[in-house]
Amino acid sequence: MSTSLAMQSQPIAMSMPLMTPTAFSQAMGIEHSVFQAQCNRGYWPTIKIGKRVFINVEAIRIKAAERAAEFAL
Repeated sequence: MSTSLAMQSQPIAMSMPLMTPTAFSQAMGIEHSVFQAQCNRGYWPTIKIGKRVFINVEAIRIKAAERAAEFAL
């Protein structure tokens, strides 16, 4: 088995506060074109640094924790 094939089968850890849209869509299992359209509509928090756009993973974590607290029993 080649190294690149082995790396593709392993899950991607989302431990970075910012990720590229391509890396984030792969980690979430969403087709990149669908994810890009969602970003363009403002469904995902993005940060623009220079000419590059990143997904704010930390903002997603915070929002998910807030929503989880709403449904805690």
